[in-house]
Amino acid sequence: MKKHLLVKTALSGLFATLCTVGIVSFPGCQKQDYDYSEKDDLDPALLNSPELEEYIIASAEYRYTMDLFQIEIKKVDLLNLKFVKGANGEKIAYLPISVDIEDKIRNLKEKEDILFRRYPQFTALTKNTKKDYVRNCIKNSLNVNKKLLELGININQPMTKGGTSEAFGNMEDLTNYLTEEMSSSTYREIVIIVYKDGRIVTYQDDANTSTYYQVKLKKVTNTITGNSKYYYPETSQNDSDEIAYMAHTQKSGFDPTDLDMEQAGKWDGLDMRIYHDGAFRQFDKYGLVYD
Repeated sequence: MKKHLLVKTALSGLFATLCTVGIVSFPGCQKQDYDYSEKDDLDPALLNSPELEEYIIASAEYRYTMDLFQIEIKKVDLLNLKFVKGANGEKIAYLPISVDIEDKIRNLKEKEDILFRRYPQFTALTKNTKKDYVRNCIKNSLNVNKKLLELGININQPMTKGGTSEAFGNMEDLTNYLTEEMSSSTYREIVIIVYKDGRIVTYQDDANTSTYYQVKLKKVTNTITGNSKYYYPETSQNDSDEIAYMAHTQKSGFDPTDLDMEQAGKWDGLDMRIYHDGAFRQFDKYGLVYD
């Protein structure tokens, strides 16, 4: 088992580095749902470059490892960590984590430097144009698709009829993202799903509007107890896709709409919440839940 130094690190900066391309966002729809044909202005040399392929792969590996890291660190008893004396006399504690996050960070930074040196114009592109390069590279690259499949990411499997997905390693990253999206002039409601295994993912269907969201879940009911479990996507065959709770953003406040309460009645037993102004509030088929 690898040990990770518990010190102040530049992880927050590396999160920002990762998001310069928006690489944590993968198309959540079938390939034909995203109109790649309108992207003829992309530089083919950059689009088909091994440097871009390797950067996308390194970013995906980092995201995958970071998700595992976040799950494992929740299981660590931070109050009972053992400290040792460092070379300069400082006290150091080590985390018993099985994944090597530092290696993925170094690899990502190395691939980023190589990409930016080879194609310095990439740094000046807008966020949306960078995403166009990433999405088109994912669509066309066998190397990238192979690695994503190894990590359990299948870009050909629709999450809903069409939409996009973002994955987050912690709630702070999630709330920062939601704050930015909810202040956008093109805002549409966003579904937030926290899985039983600790993953945090947002989904945004193409049918969503500023006051409406759409999502389809898989419901499995125990015929003996009558209790239900819920999974996303609707086509999921994986136990790891079981939902701990589901939320959606709402600009108007915490009060659930009639549709919210109708869905809470349909998805009995599912923990449902509304996200507004940096906080979550739970509701059921009768309205807001009070302690």
